[in-house]
Amino acid sequence: MSKRSLVIIIVAVLLVVSGVCGYHYIMLSGKQKSTELTTLRIGTTMPIRTDNMFADYYFGIVTSLSHDRLMRLDAKGRVIPELAENWEVKEEGKVWILHLVKNATWHDGKPLTAEDVAFSINYLLEKVPVYKFHLRLVERAEVVDDYTVKISLKEPWARFTVNLLVVRVIPKHVWEKVDEPLKYHGEDANIGSGPYVYKSFDEATGTIVFEANQNYRLGKPKVDKVTFKLYKSTEAMIMALKRGDIDTVYYYARGVEPLYVPVLIEDPNIDFMIKPNLGVDNNLWFNTKLYPYNLTEFRQAVSYALNYRHYVNSIMAGYAEVPNAGFVPKGWSYFKETRKLETNLEKACAMLDAVGLRDLNGDGWRDFSNGTTLTIPILVRTDLPEAGRLAELVKRDLESVGLKVDLIPVDPPTFRQRIDINKDFHAFISRTTMWGMMMWAGYGTGYVDARNIGWSLVDDKEFQTIVDEMLKTTSEEEYRNLAHKLQDLYAEKLYLIPLYWGKIIQPYRSDRISGLHYDPMYGILTKETFYAIEVKSKR
Repeated sequence: MSKRSLVIIIVAVLLVVSGVCGYHYIMLSGKQKSTELTTLRIGTTMPIRTDNMFADYYFGIVTSLSHDRLMRLDAKGRVIPELAENWEVKEEGKVWILHLVKNATWHDGKPLTAEDVAFSINYLLEKVPVYKFHLRLVERAEVVDDYTVKISLKEPWARFTVNLLVVRVIPKHVWEKVDEPLKYHGEDANIGSGPYVYKSFDEATGTIVFEANQNYRLGKPKVDKVTFKLYKSTEAMIMALKRGDIDTVYYYARGVEPLYVPVLIEDPNIDFMIKPNLGVDNNLWFNTKLYPYNLTEFRQAVSYALNYRHYVNSIMAGYAEVPNAGFVPKGWSYFKETRKLETNLEKACAMLDAVGLRDLNGDGWRDFSNGTTLTIPILVRTDLPEAGRLAELVKRDLESVGLKVDLIPVDPPTFRQRIDINKDFHAFISRTTMWGMMMWAGYGTGYVDARNIGWSLVDDKEFQTIVDEMLKTTSEEEYRNLAHKLQDLYAEKLYLIPLYWGKIIQPYRSDRISGLHYDPMYGILTKETFYAIEVKSKR
């Protein structure tokens, strides 16, 4: 045998041996590349009906996985950069210059540029109704260069960044051909720029699927797939969590109802995150344009008829407290301690008598001066699980002082139509979210001011003067003083009545996942979660 042949044989043997040993080492060390995908399974009772993020409020929430925003909130509620890496404010707050990141791409591979951002702002303002409120003072967005956008405002808006938190940056090359975004269902409708790519919504099984964006500018998130499983009842979802069919639950700006805590807490594999709610779980709202809801004395009388302690115990099982008349919950930087709301039926009756609402025919119900019975129609949201039970308690309390109540259940589309668009309501029960408390001038003003979303339809000059000053000021000391003045006004006028201040209760399977993070806007659907979470078993 020649030397050359011998060398070839020896090399071949060494390669085989090293290959076997290498494979053996990999097998023993567990470092072989796995083809299994990690999946985070989330249960929800949010009533998602379509995958159009503009037409379906709750689907729009879950697209926080697939669509980056210009800015976002961190765990402490501070506005931090996302697609806008920094910004400048000019002309005393009337001009904002956004400088964009230069490495963002759409899921179809096209670059995300200033053309997309300027288009998104102008398009949403023109074609998506809710943005007429969110971007109310925007005059126009313009492209300065590939990665710089100029936004001109009609008036100074010192806290404009808060409203930019909800601007969905959408690809111009998709949406410029769409005239009616609320009706569009093209295959490219959910192309975003975020860490996850929207894959499917199976209405038959109630399953929404997102998959990790392999080319995301910040790197691939730790979990390969996120699925949302839709449940028709909280009971069914809780049982699924206990069985291990899902890893955690989610509902925008809220947790699970406290009444489910006892059945979950007995399971050693279930743990909880309990966070303060910087929104208000439920409020009684009035159309202050209509009589008698336009009377401060009437609203005050109603406030004395309500049994807040009962709501805390019966609805929230003690995971709440009786609210202040100042509406704004504890936890806000410029919270002011106003008087606690209290139950005083004698005072409620005396105040109703004083405004001329008496029982004129002896049937037990209070009447208008012409003898017609005053009936208060209260709209009740069917998408908020505890709202129905709470509404029954509110009805009982108001009827105890002779105010007849008619409860009217409404689903989310009907609620939005009647409250946001038609404004054809007398009263309703609904929450405020943390972001909702921040919008417009902050401290709930966007919900109250008739010039914005304005659920209370308040055009009170004293109120709007405070709001206008809050919108303009860049002095934190002045803003604090105005926030205190506003809370005093809330406590006096009671444009709406908070029913309790609660907590966010977020359960999860600690035997399956760890590393959940929470931000006060989107809860666990935050970037910190998807770059820190550990899924302890493969799916």
